[in-house]
Amino acid sequence: MEDVINLLDSRKPGVTEKDIISAEKELDAVFPAEYKELFKKTNNAEVGEWTLFPIKDPKNIKRTWDDVVRQNKEARDEGMAGDLVTIGEDGTGDKLCYRIVDQAMEDQVYLWNHESGELEEMASSLKEFILSYSEVD
Repeated sequence: MEDVINLLDSRKPGVTEKDIISAEKELDAVFPAEYKELFKKTNNAEVGEWTLFPIKDPKNIKRTWDDVVRQNKEARDEGMAGDLVTIGEDGTGDKLCYRIVDQAMEDQVYLWNHESGELEEMASSLKEFILSYSEVD
C-alpha cells in the first residue's frame, strides 16, 4: 500500500494496530491485510468521490466519531445483508463493502447500491480499487 498512498486525496494520520484490533473485535471480523496496512498510514482516506470511514482514534475522537464501527452498528442501512461490512460511501447512499466469510473480510471491494440493494464487485482488492481511480484522472 506504500506505493498507492500518494494517490489518495487525504493524508490524515494513521491509527495503531491496537485501534484496528479494537474495531475488528466490535465488528466480529478481521479486516484484509491491505486495509490494515493503509489505515496504519492514513485514516479516513478519500479515493475519488469515495470516503473510507475512519477507524476510531482515541487521540482524535472528534474527527473519528463517525467510524467504521458506528457505520455498521448504528447507521447501517436496513436493506444491507448481514455478511457485509460497509467501509466507505460516496455521499449518495451507495456504500463500499467487504463481505465476511468465516469471521474474516474478503479482499474484494463491493459496491452496494442503496436504491436497488444490488451488490457489484468493484475491485479484487483495496489496492486495485485505489489504482482504478488514479487511472481515471
